[in-house]
Amino acid sequence: MMRFYGFHSQWIGRSKKTNKIDNNIERLHYDSNTLKSTEIMKKNRKSLIIALCLIAIIIVAVLWYNFKPDTGAEKTAEKITIGMVTFPGYAPLYLAKEKKLFKNVNVELVRIESIGDLRAAMHSNKIDMYIATPDIFQSTQNQKPPGVGFLAIDESSGADGIAVLEGVNSLSDLRGKTLGAEPGFPPYFILQYMLNREGMTLNDINFKDISSQDAGNAFVAGQLEAVGTYEPYLSKSVNLRKGARVFVSSADLQGLIVDVIFSNNELAEKKPQVLKAVRDGWYRALEFYRNNPDEGMEIMAKAFGISKEEMIDIKSGLKWLDASDNKSLFDQSKKTNLYTNFNLVGEILEKNNANGFRVYAKDKLIDAIIRN
Repeated sequence: MMRFYGFHSQWIGRSKKTNKIDNNIERLHYDSNTLKSTEIMKKNRKSLIIALCLIAIIIVAVLWYNFKPDTGAEKTAEKITIGMVTFPGYAPLYLAKEKKLFKNVNVELVRIESIGDLRAAMHSNKIDMYIATPDIFQSTQNQKPPGVGFLAIDESSGADGIAVLEGVNSLSDLRGKTLGAEPGFPPYFILQYMLNREGMTLNDINFKDISSQDAGNAFVAGQLEAVGTYEPYLSKSVNLRKGARVFVSSADLQGLIVDVIFSNNELAEKKPQVLKAVRDGWYRALEFYRNNPDEGMEIMAKAFGISKEEMIDIKSGLKWLDASDNKSLFDQSKKTNLYTNFNLVGEILEKNNANGFRVYAKDKLIDAIIRN
């Protein structure tokens, strides 16, 4: 019994020890599982926090994009529509738009091929500005020309002129002869200007109203004694008719054939900052072109659907006017200035009954945008 008891006692002792070990093992398993669960929960909680943060960032970004406050540029930005005929000389405006060089103003460029339609669009406020030379601007019969000029953008430098036959030394030699040109274009005014220098008007010649291209062809065919036209028709006329030569071109008449941007009066009076924004965009475009001639020429040629080589050829007959040029042209103390030429143009047009309303530079040109 004692032995049995001893064995039983030993078994019981061992059993208790075994139970304790088992319990410890189970506790270890439990603690291990709890630790793993805790770690997983911590990882899940961390992932959840990161996800929530990302969602919050996305929501804030979307709300900021849709409801962000206006910046100063957006507050001052105003849509301005500039009308023009199709003439690649205006190409830097398209360069400025393409490269986003107009600041604080949203510029839209529209083509309106008729000068009469351009004026009508200005009168009806369908456009805010338009481009014209002083002679085109003043050649109106039924209404006073709208707007005020504030920026000169290009000057014809050989692109417009008059072709004559050999032996013609002055237009007085053509008194009573047949000359042709297209009214409303610079060569037509150059013809009037040269006649005026000889004390003559269109009444002293047999003038034919004919398109520039057809005028060149008529001259080559011997139907005209002289022709007013522009490039490339001017050069072709001279090259294709024996004994012909360029009598005078815009290269000889500095400051006479200049394209000016005219703004409606209300905009000029109440929002001069808009005019300055257009001015600065033009200047930036010229600077961009100087620094990036190839890219600039490609962009400008594309805007007019011509090749880069054609654009380069057109550029050779004109000069784009920068800040320095404008300061000189708007300076009335200079011998050659826009004010004097503007009034001279009006005088010549009046002699030829080409303007129904006489206007003057003091009322139609402003220099504040150039000076400030």
